[in-house]
Amino acid sequence: MLKRQFMESLRKNLNGLPDREKNDILEDIEEFFEVGAERGRQEEEIVKSFGNPRALAKQIKAESYIKKAEETTSATNIARAVYRSIGLSFFNLLIFLPVFLSVAGILIALFSVAVSISATGISGTVAGFFYPLYSQYLTFSVNASVMIFAFMGIGALGILFFIGDIYIARYIYRLTVMYLRFNINLIKGRRWQDEV
Repeated sequence: MLKRQFMESLRKNLNGLPDREKNDILEDIEEFFEVGAERGRQEEEIVKSFGNPRALAKQIKAESYIKKAEETTSATNIARAVYRSIGLSFFNLLIFLPVFLSVAGILIALFSVAVSISATGISGTVAGFFYPLYSQYLTFSVNASVMIFAFMGIGALGILFFIGDIYIARYIYRLTVMYLRFNINLIKGRRWQDEV
């Protein structure tokens, strides 16, 4: 494969990246070809050192999404980074993806529990204010002020639980980004060793 074919294939496989970022990457690779030619390397040799343009594009896209996830914390960014990184190694598909999905499911469950506890507290507090209106229909007696304060406590507990979930989610987010960054660096290192 010659330089022109390699660059066209790489350009095609970099679809999805912003044009400015794609052009910067292609200019950098063009520069590698120029430096290699100045050092007396053949085009085929330089192309071979880059490897498969499709695999290189996958790695570049994954790196781009990981960088976005590092810069801006959001569920969308981390999901895109994980999605792009899954295809880079079989280990990611076999081990990391199930672990990531399990942890994400647990986080969703924790947030659901926190919202449920908070909603219970809020609805119980509101019911406590209206207790005198419906107390005659109940077969048991409850002190309205005790009911209000008990449910306010439950609501506060739910809010604290939600705040704790946010801290847990941030920590897991950082760990995930660190793993993805480590994975990219590992793959880059492997490519560099194959080159030498």
